[in-house]
Amino acid sequence: MKRAGGLRNGLAGAALALALAGTAAWAAPALEPLGEYKRVSWSIEGGAPSRVNTIGQSKDGYLWIGSVDGLFRFDGVAFEPIRREGPKPGRLNVSQVLGARSGALWVGLGRSGGVAVYRDGRLIDARMPDPSREVTSLAEDREGGIWVARGGRKRATLARWHDGRWREFGPEAGLPEQEIWQVFFDRQGVQWLVLTDTVLRRAPGETRFSPTGAKVARRASLAEDALGRLWLSDSTSTRLLRGEAPAASSLTRAYPRRDEVGASRILFDRKGDLWGATWTDGVVHISAPGVAAKQADALRIQSYKAVHGLTSDQTHAVFEDREGNIWFGTELGLDMLRPAAVTVEQAIPPNSARGYRMTSTPDGAVWIADAHTLYAIAPGRAPKPVLRTDWSAGSLCAGAGDAVWVTLRDTVLRVRGGKVETYPKPAEASAYGCAEDEDGRLWMAALDKGLYWREGGAWNRWQGGSSGSGIASNAALQPDGRAAILFRNAPSRIVRPPFEPIHKARFPIGEIEGLLPGREALYLSGGQGFARLRGGAVASLDAERYPWLASVNGLVQTPAGDTWTIGDAGVVRMRSADLDRALDAPGAPLARRVFDFRDGLNSFVQKSPGQQIAAGGDGRIWILTRRNVVVVDPARLTVNTLPPPVAIRSVSVGDQRFRDPSALRLPAGTRGLRIHYTALSFPAPDRVRFRYRLEGVDSDWVDAGDRREVIYDDLHPGTFQFRVKAANSDGVWNEQGATLTVEIPPTLVETWWFRAAGVLAVALALWGVYALRLRRVSAQIKDRLEQRAAERERIARELHDTLLQSVQGLIMRFQSVAYQIPDDLPAKDVINQALDRADQMLVEGRDRVRDLRGTEVRRLDIVLRELMAEQPFETGVKVELVTEGTPRSVQALVQEEIVRIAGEALFNAARHAKAGQVLVKVAYGVRQLQVTIRDDGVGIGANRMAWASREGHYGLIGMHERAGKMGAQLAIESASGKGTTIALSVVGSIAYPTQPWFARLGRKKQA
Repeated sequence: MKRAGGLRNGLAGAALALALAGTAAWAAPALEPLGEYKRVSWSIEGGAPSRVNTIGQSKDGYLWIGSVDGLFRFDGVAFEPIRREGPKPGRLNVSQVLGARSGALWVGLGRSGGVAVYRDGRLIDARMPDPSREVTSLAEDREGGIWVARGGRKRATLARWHDGRWREFGPEAGLPEQEIWQVFFDRQGVQWLVLTDTVLRRAPGETRFSPTGAKVARRASLAEDALGRLWLSDSTSTRLLRGEAPAASSLTRAYPRRDEVGASRILFDRKGDLWGATWTDGVVHISAPGVAAKQADALRIQSYKAVHGLTSDQTHAVFEDREGNIWFGTELGLDMLRPAAVTVEQAIPPNSARGYRMTSTPDGAVWIADAHTLYAIAPGRAPKPVLRTDWSAGSLCAGAGDAVWVTLRDTVLRVRGGKVETYPKPAEASAYGCAEDEDGRLWMAALDKGLYWREGGAWNRWQGGSSGSGIASNAALQPDGRAAILFRNAPSRIVRPPFEPIHKARFPIGEIEGLLPGREALYLSGGQGFARLRGGAVASLDAERYPWLASVNGLVQTPAGDTWTIGDAGVVRMRSADLDRALDAPGAPLARRVFDFRDGLNSFVQKSPGQQIAAGGDGRIWILTRRNVVVVDPARLTVNTLPPPVAIRSVSVGDQRFRDPSALRLPAGTRGLRIHYTALSFPAPDRVRFRYRLEGVDSDWVDAGDRREVIYDDLHPGTFQFRVKAANSDGVWNEQGATLTVEIPPTLVETWWFRAAGVLAVALALWGVYALRLRRVSAQIKDRLEQRAAERERIARELHDTLLQSVQGLIMRFQSVAYQIPDDLPAKDVINQALDRADQMLVEGRDRVRDLRGTEVRRLDIVLRELMAEQPFETGVKVELVTEGTPRSVQALVQEEIVRIAGEALFNAARHAKAGQVLVKVAYGVRQLQVTIRDDGVGIGANRMAWASREGHYGLIGMHERAGKMGAQLAIESASGKGTTIALSVVGSIAYPTQPWFARLGRKKQA
């Protein structure tokens, strides 16, 4: 059996050697045109205009599409139709557009529509005289003049607008009776006219056009390359315009059409490549025409048609925008091409039946195997087929000395230096990853068949990898030279194995999907995160914080310090130092650049064991996907350094819409508005990021992501400034952005004077309520005082009519008795003494009756002055009374209470204050009467006041009670050693019998 197996393997080796020798005769795969470009399309089903005739770009960055359907403004996301003003604007048939240096957009119309100009949000008629059936060309000269080719006729075919005036050109300018298809100005300012069958020119300063003698087919066009040479394209070929450029004599090769086309529009892009729209035959691309190159002309001329993804072969317009994107307008939509960061390697056929395998060797070569072929990619070279096999490779890994191991169904190949060595493989053991360690052992993971290694020319099976939990599913070489073996679960009987066992229990990242050797560590990836194994220590990152590191299936680290990964998020580039820093401090920011389907990636990563991404010695990054092999060349990657122009497209308020506003005055009472903004960056519009702020509403900048509108629904009157800024797909910010000033005037009820009037009205109402309450309280107090006065008068009458009269009658009786008693009797003296005491009591009673009646009311200040004189002040104490205002009479009972309060205060000052000065002030105010008694004595402390109440000294309490009876305010301010001030305030309506007319009028107004 061994001899038979060896014979069979030997024959297989001979067959492979023969196959290796015959690789030069293999047919190369058919190349996909423009594979180095990312192609994006907008079809009419997706909202794009149909039958596109022309494409242009205005100074503000908008892309303009002219079609049979009308004029459209495009920001990379939405097509916005632009219509003429008026009740019945009608449909526009746009044949040409031109973005002028002034910022205006000139629009050439068909169906005898003439020329229109879009400026300041309005499309207006330029009033060109004698409009033709269609405008076939628009061009701007150095002076800012706009030239119009009026097609569809042979006379009056050219007009120029400048300084607000039109001028027409005819035979006097050297124009023959032919249609003009193009007006073109070269960089020297020479003007060229492409006619039906010839070309004319006019140098600066000349007044007439001169023939060039060039013969052209109908609907030809001109373009100028980077060397200043003019190229002509028509239905027959694309060629230099002979005799018109310095190098024309040596570069006169024509690039003929394979098929006759209806017409042609061409341009040179900034790289020097020529692009053409052919009207009926799709797009033509010529790589650097007229420049010597090793590439064959057959490869330099490419056609891009509907079968390749173009929206239609009926292609009329071609345009390059400010960012270098190439646009084509077709019958069925709009197409854009831009250099792709990720390109398909077309030398390796797509859709390999069993996927692809890959490895790299220390000499900088990358090796890739598809279903039946092994390719070697040397640095700076294209993939080269090395050998062909009858069975697809199960695994591919690097060996010592730049060798490559290839595992097939029954054999293992070792390819090195053009030689192929064939070895048997364990029966029925399919390889799911292989690795050769530093000791020369070749490890092969075979799932449930076990883990094998080849050493000394023989295969061995490791007993720890059974069909149970320890299933070996992948193998890789670690930076330290040991093999790492991935097991689906923890294997049994691991006692210092000659490899690094990897299983999910060791790492908090879920099921391990990627076994990823780096330059200094082993990395692993799972659905829940990313981990690093270095020196036996494990560090990990959570997938929620770093989602692009979840489900990574391939990783490579370059000498330049970059880490490249391929996984569900696409191709990701990071700085290796940043990655390790994040692993050392989870949560730290980790900058990255993602390359996905927007960058040319056209398939998902393989979910296969083995290496899925590799770096060649020339720096190119090779990646395996389910569909094909793709490559990223870091040397070709460019950063879009142009900050994106930012524009505010419109503002919507209810049913009203304002286009391109810079300042708006909205109707009073506006509470909500919708602002539509955009940024004019076209390579990847969905990667554009925005920040906005409405000053006066937003406290800080709001990160809007890729959202292009904002709604405010709770605005208040005022003037607001809305600012928005944006970053392009490469993170370059336009910090200046766009600004919109919004003014919302207040409604009647929101004006300051209305609010002031409202506040005043409320204040007056409150004051009226207060005044009414004050009047009512005053009336109640006054009524109580009047009742007290009436009661006193009643008591006085009763005393006078009863007690005093009775006493007087008794006195008269006792007087008569006294007259009858002899003088020498002792009883005479006793009765006379009793009569004297009775007379004194009668006098005192009459005084009390007089006091009760209050028939005599003197001025309060006079009474107080007498009261001051009665107090027991010590000698040397200065006692003074002052008055303010005009003295007036005071209600009797009020004055009595005031005198009692003042008496108590003066008595206390004389007895206890030890004052050197006492001042009494009476202020006769209009609205209130104030009496103030101030001394500079020892004062009354808080404790002393409380003590006086507890010991039964109720003088202070009595003062408050008397003040309360007449609705007055009594304030006592005192502190130890700082004297005492007693202030009594009585409302004028209570204190005075009558009020002056102006005081009463003031109270009425306030009420």
